[in-house]
Amino acid sequence: MKNTLSESQSESQFYGQEKIYKILLKIAPPVMLAQLIQALYNIVDSLFVGRYADSGLTALSIIYPIQLLMIALAVGTGVGINTAMAARFGVGQRDKAEEFAGVGTPLAALLWILFALTCWCIMPAYARMSTSSEAVIADVVRYGRITCVFSFGLFLESVWTKILQATGDMKTPMFAQILGALTNIALDPLLIFGLFGLPRMGIAGAAVATVTGQIIAALVVMKKGFRRPPDFRVYRKRIAEIFRLGIPNILMQSAYTFYIFGLNLILSTFSDQAVTALGLYYKWQTFFFIPLGAMQTCIVPVISFNYAARKIHRCKQTLITAIVFGLALMAVGTLCFEAIPGLMLRVFTSDERVVEIGRIGFRFIGISFLPMVTSLIFPVFFQAVASSLKSSLLTVIRTVVLFVPLGFLFSRFGLKWFWLTFPVTECCTSFVGFLFYRQFLEHPYVRKAPMLDREHPQTAIWPSFPGVIVTIAREHGSSGKEIGRLVAARLGVPFYYKEMTALAAQESGLDREFISDINKNAPKRLYNLYLSTKVVHLAVVAQHKVIEKIADNGSCVIVGRAADYVLKDRTHVVRIFIHAPEEYRINQVMNIYGDSREEAADNIRRSDKARAAYYHHISGNRWGEAKNYELVIDSSCGIQEASEKIMEFLHSEQ
Repeated sequence: MKNTLSESQSESQFYGQEKIYKILLKIAPPVMLAQLIQALYNIVDSLFVGRYADSGLTALSIIYPIQLLMIALAVGTGVGINTAMAARFGVGQRDKAEEFAGVGTPLAALLWILFALTCWCIMPAYARMSTSSEAVIADVVRYGRITCVFSFGLFLESVWTKILQATGDMKTPMFAQILGALTNIALDPLLIFGLFGLPRMGIAGAAVATVTGQIIAALVVMKKGFRRPPDFRVYRKRIAEIFRLGIPNILMQSAYTFYIFGLNLILSTFSDQAVTALGLYYKWQTFFFIPLGAMQTCIVPVISFNYAARKIHRCKQTLITAIVFGLALMAVGTLCFEAIPGLMLRVFTSDERVVEIGRIGFRFIGISFLPMVTSLIFPVFFQAVASSLKSSLLTVIRTVVLFVPLGFLFSRFGLKWFWLTFPVTECCTSFVGFLFYRQFLEHPYVRKAPMLDREHPQTAIWPSFPGVIVTIAREHGSSGKEIGRLVAARLGVPFYYKEMTALAAQESGLDREFISDINKNAPKRLYNLYLSTKVVHLAVVAQHKVIEKIADNGSCVIVGRAADYVLKDRTHVVRIFIHAPEEYRINQVMNIYGDSREEAADNIRRSDKARAAYYHHISGNRWGEAKNYELVIDSSCGIQEASEKIMEFLHSEQ
């Protein structure tokens, strides 16, 4: 935990004080290098396949959505494991983190088997949905079955990579991915054309090169990434949490699969060459999107840290800098797509019909590159400021609501007009993103930030005498805070409630309101994912550090923040849980906060659910379960009487 706090302090100086453009220039190059290698792999793969046969290019375009779906499933599962491990490492539960890592390998193997069997069975039908050419169908089945059936390297590498990243090892996965891509690139011409005595395999050679590269990458990360599988009894619980954390990522990545598949189906009604032209665009896209993709990756930690530190001006500055950089870099892509589309297409194909269709399509698509900057950066911005629903909604609007329906609509006017789908989609998504950004600026947390730029008064930990430490967890509306204050006064010891968030803010450099409202900022369905984000993780660790420091200073009463779990290994700690009947709590909330009955009931349910999720996330235990506490009290007897019961219990324990 000390290492995590020192990391937090260094990040506070780097992300919170360094000039934005310097931060981006420092962290972007490694990301761009990895993406460049991947882009070269995509381009070289298609380059050699196109030299072998035009039907192969169409087949690659058709199989592309399946490959994206496979990557989404493999990487999304790895993200779930990574997130669960990082959260457990943050609160010192290394054994539980290792359990998630141990589950990863069998889970990856199971997913590979299910995916491989499914794809083997459906591949011919899938191919016939997208084309009527028997030559293309044969290539789709041949390439698709090889890449899916032998995709165990991809599934294992994705999981082992995320395990290593959770432990802080970023270099080994990057080296593995680069080596895998270079292996693929080197094998492509050898196996496709049968050079140096190797068999001439055609598109099957490209597939073999692809899976070989994946296997090489997996072997590189296996030594450090593989963990011994845990006891079988924990599998069900661990797998459920992995998918709960990973499914949002899987679904968002899968959205791209379905929109590309939908566009392929629309274009297949015109010709196979139209499908090929779209596929060649996606090959070039991976190259031109390297700067934008790096920008998306790099701004997340900068924005999320400064949002949590309530330095909203730096969040805005980061967004503007990213957009300006993105526009400048994507302008190069626009110029290429407008000025030399034919030359770009002929790099891959000599089919004049593909070049003719693609020349028109590339020029329409080139127009979309500039609005695409904001349509892709806004979702990342909202992800960084904990607005996961807005981020997801923008992705869904772009990939599901706009692309395919607009593509179908414009295609009714002819193939030429189909390509208008791209600029219209990007402009509409950017407009919605701008509206969401206006809402963001009006949020009280954002709007009041300038008034809070002045330094808060420093909060101190008060010295106390050695003795009992009382931790109180409580249901919302049970008067647990008031009872705790009375107990502290009777014991003559310090009382900590809001003070903990102020101290954690001083410790971490984050904003005290952000730390205080951790339980309120997350959407219900994405709560565990929200708690696992890096900046929230740093806030949680800072709170734990503060609770430990408070306990080091002697006897006290601490309310909330899972203090009972944080201090679980200490002696002289009495853990208390305070509850009350729902009707009593509703009346208390109505009297104290002025809520209506409906508002009070809703606030109680929401608050208790958030507290339970927070407690379970950091401890793995059920919040409010009697066995986790020395004393459980029903406070409906009254604040005075409840505090008397606690005092009697404390005296009996002495």
